[in-house]
Amino acid sequence: MGKSRFTELMAKSLAGSASEDELKELERFLEQSTRYKKMQQVTNAIVQDDNGAENINIESQIEELWGRINNAEQNEELVQISEAPVRHINIMKCAGAVAAMLVIAISVFFFYNRKQESIKIAYQTINVPLGKVMQVTLSDGTKVKLNAGSHFSYPASFSGAKREVKLDGEGFFEVTKNADMPFFVHTNGITVRVLGTVFNVKAYGADAKIETTLLEGKIQVELAGDSEKKIILTPHEKLTVNKTLTAKQAKAIGNEVSPIKYEVAALPETGESVYPENAWIENKIMFANTSFDEVALAMERKYNVHIIFKDEALKKEQISGVLENESLPKALGLLKQITPLQAKMVNDTVYLGRK
Repeated sequence: MGKSRFTELMAKSLAGSASEDELKELERFLEQSTRYKKMQQVTNAIVQDDNGAENINIESQIEELWGRINNAEQNEELVQISEAPVRHINIMKCAGAVAAMLVIAISVFFFYNRKQESIKIAYQTINVPLGKVMQVTLSDGTKVKLNAGSHFSYPASFSGAKREVKLDGEGFFEVTKNADMPFFVHTNGITVRVLGTVFNVKAYGADAKIETTLLEGKIQVELAGDSEKKIILTPHEKLTVNKTLTAKQAKAIGNEVSPIKYEVAALPETGESVYPENAWIENKIMFANTSFDEVALAMERKYNVHIIFKDEALKKEQISGVLENESLPKALGLLKQITPLQAKMVNDTVYLGRK
C-alpha cells in the first residue's frame, strides 16, 4: 500500500465512511508497518482531543501537530505510543514524513466532516396542501409524485454511498437505476430500499397502517424496530403493515386486540396498470370491498374537507366503486347510488348518515 492509499483509508476511517473491506485493508497494513501504526495513533489522539468541539480550526490542529513532532526530543509522547521500545533517532528521522502524512489525513478528515454537514443543510421539504397533488424530479432523475397532505424531504443533490429521502404521506416513485447507490425511502414505520423500480408508498402519520405496493422491479422493506426483519417484494405485490395500537386506539377502530403486524398479498390480475393503490396519480379514488371510513379518508385529502359519520356502523360498510374527476357534490351523489345515505355539507365539513 502506498502513502496516498494509506492517507485515503485513514481519512475515511476517521470520518466514519470507510467500508468493512477498507477497514480490514487498513488494519492489515497497520499490522505490517510500525511506522504507520504510530501515525494512526497520533492522529486518532488529536482527533479525540477535539471530539464534540464546535468550530474546529484545522490550522491550529496542524500547528499543534508540527509542534508535537518538532519537540519529539523533549516529549516522550510519540515514544510511549508504541507498545515496543523505539529508538528515538528513528522517530526523529521519520518526523517529516509523519508530519506530512498526518497533516493530509487530518485535513481530509475535517473536509469529510464539513462536507457531510453541508449535505444535511442542503435538504429541502415539500409540503403538499390538501386537495392538491405535486410532482418533483430529484437530482438523479428519479420522479416522485406526492399525494395530498404529504410531506417529503430530499437533498438538493445525492452524494456518498446511498440516496436517502423521507416521506410522511403518500408517494409514487419511479427510481432511476444506480446499482452503486441504492435508494432509500424512510417513513415512521418502514424503510424501503431499492436500486431502480416503480412503487407506491402510503405512510400517513395519522393512518393506522402503512402500505407499500410494487409495480416494477424489486424492493426490500425493513420494519421500524425490527431491523432483522427484511421483507422482499416482487412485482404486483402489496405489503400492509399495521401500526402498533394502544388499547384505546384499537377500540376506536373496532379492534379489541391488535391486528397482525404485516401481510403480503398479490394484486388482482386485471390487465390494467391502475389499481386502487395507485389510482390517485390519475386523480381517481378506486375502492373494492373497502370500508367506507377508508374511502372517506381518501376523499378528505382529495377534496380538502372533513367528513363526520353520524352512524358509526356506516363507517365499516364495505363499498366498491370509482370516483374520478367529479366535484364533491357529484361524488357524494355517486356514493348515494352505491349505498343509501344522507349527506349534509356545512362549510368544509360533510356529515354522513344512513337514509
